[in-house]
Amino acid sequence: MNPLYEYFGNIHIHTVYSDGAGHFEEVVGAAREAGLDYVFVTDHNVLVREEEEGYRHGVLTLVGQEVHDAMNPQPGNHLLCLGVHKDIISLSSHPQQWINAVNAQGALAILAHPIEACTELIPDDYSWRNWEVTGYQGIELWNYMSTFRPHATSKLKSILISYFPHWFTEGPLPQMLEKWDELLAERPVVAIGGTDVHAQVYQIGLIRRCFLPYVHCAQAVNTHILSQRPLCGPQGEGRLGFQHEHVRHDRQVILDALAAGHCWIGYDLAGPTQGFRFQAHNHNGETILGGSLAAPEAGQTIFRVSSPEKATIRLMRNGEVAHEVYANELWYESAEPGVYRVEVWKQRWGKLRGWIFSNPIYVVRSARDELRGGELRGANCATCYLPPANLQPATTLTFYADRCG
Repeated sequence: MNPLYEYFGNIHIHTVYSDGAGHFEEVVGAAREAGLDYVFVTDHNVLVREEEEGYRHGVLTLVGQEVHDAMNPQPGNHLLCLGVHKDIISLSSHPQQWINAVNAQGALAILAHPIEACTELIPDDYSWRNWEVTGYQGIELWNYMSTFRPHATSKLKSILISYFPHWFTEGPLPQMLEKWDELLAERPVVAIGGTDVHAQVYQIGLIRRCFLPYVHCAQAVNTHILSQRPLCGPQGEGRLGFQHEHVRHDRQVILDALAAGHCWIGYDLAGPTQGFRFQAHNHNGETILGGSLAAPEAGQTIFRVSSPEKATIRLMRNGEVAHEVYANELWYESAEPGVYRVEVWKQRWGKLRGWIFSNPIYVVRSARDELRGGELRGANCATCYLPPANLQPATTLTFYADRCG
């Protein structure tokens, strides 16, 4: 398998351009402190790509938008639009039209916080409602902000959450994992993590506190990518604008890896997740997470998972645990097709917590099975089993491009 480059960053960030409390410089400063390679800022119903996107202080600062119908009395149906170059919200108020417009721009449509839990203290529900839509590339499997909502059952507990958020973080909502497995049974759907950080200051009685500051979120739920192409980088500490060739190249590297599912969600606050790997091979070829393999007519597909440190590694097949070990590595052989993904759980702060959630490897009976949904762009990398040309997905993102010079 060809060498892979790993990068990680924070997706779903809000600033003063919408309902966030901080400016871009604060976001970039937090990202730099956390050692991130990139951030993806997605303010509500506004696109400030030309003003803000580029390399800033060594951090690839990408700009998308989170769209929703602000006139709809029923909240929900928020869509992350990653890589768009034209404003989406002005085109329509219907979610399917947003998705179509994102696809027309060769960008990524990600359903934001698709399932949320409500309490009496926080009754508003911003879940995704129109599940009949088609054409979106992925879902926000782990929305960091949303994971605290079920715990906010009283003002006292909300204060505790604001001071000790790590005590209450357990992983994606269980019902969100179930929904993802349900979607995966129909077609490939990429999962990303998002912090949904606003860094707003709240006051309860005499206590005034910033809930989930930018620097905390930059150290928490991140999305790690693997790419066969390296980032060009800023080539210095100066700022590069959104049209600079290095920015254009590196933006596409990030987007292609996300589109292909060559990524995992890492709860880096519980320990760095760099170095995680998930791969599989059989006599038809080899692939990494996000890729696909034809199931062998005879013999086994061999799966290998490498964890950055000893932890509980679960290999899931079609939503069920196929194999589980407490170790640095997991090896597993299977002759069965299916959707295989990995969860890694780590003992931290007194309990087992979700640490790593990978995108799947798809083991299929035939090329036609592989493309049942046919809507995930970039789903096949060079090391994957490739179907005949006439069965390629209708739209693709370029996985290969010239290296930066």
